[in-house]
Amino acid sequence: MAITYWKTARISILAVTFTGVLLVVGKLTFYPSTGNLAATPFEFPESVPLAEWQMQNSAPLEVKKPSEVKAGRKYEYQKNNLALEIEMRYVVGTSGDVESMMKGHTILKSSPGKLELANTQRVGFHGILQQQNRLYLSSCINPRGRTTVTDEQFRYNRNTRDLQFNRILFWLSGRGNIQDKRCLWTQMSVPLDKRTPENAKKILENAWVSWYEWWQPRFPEP
Repeated sequence: MAITYWKTARISILAVTFTGVLLVVGKLTFYPSTGNLAATPFEFPESVPLAEWQMQNSAPLEVKKPSEVKAGRKYEYQKNNLALEIEMRYVVGTSGDVESMMKGHTILKSSPGKLELANTQRVGFHGILQQQNRLYLSSCINPRGRTTVTDEQFRYNRNTRDLQFNRILFWLSGRGNIQDKRCLWTQMSVPLDKRTPENAKKILENAWVSWYEWWQPRFPEP
């Protein structure tokens, strides 16, 4: 009886696998990918809560077309006479290289410095950079997986997190690729007028954790 059961189970597994292969081959043959399809339009909310900070203002960021950046917004917060600026950009079809994005889309275009990588438990990687009397924290919030800074980290998330049943169905339906190459690129900064870079880094990293926890479950639909 046991032999018969395992023989039946093995045949069932092989049948499911064979069917899956046929679906993939059929999709590639009759409905080949036409490249990166347009992502669902997304607009940043005017107001986002941030623990221990009071929001002062927000305004849309200019988005140049064509560009991998599809939407952007700047948020301003204050706490104990300290101003915190946060720039958010919704990026589609990206390699995930934050340093390149910073030089291509922000005031850091001419920065000679490199990001100092750091890792926050349960959140992921972020980069720190001091420039023009300000300290910056920058990172990509991924659709799945921890936050990333380099293209290698972003690619690792795509290779290990995106091979899911819902993403395969998304691809088979012709709506896009299996790998979800989108990110919510975040850039936070505070002035260094009255504090050391070490103190400013702690302030940014504490705000970053709260910011990530709010945005991760609200990542835009594909």
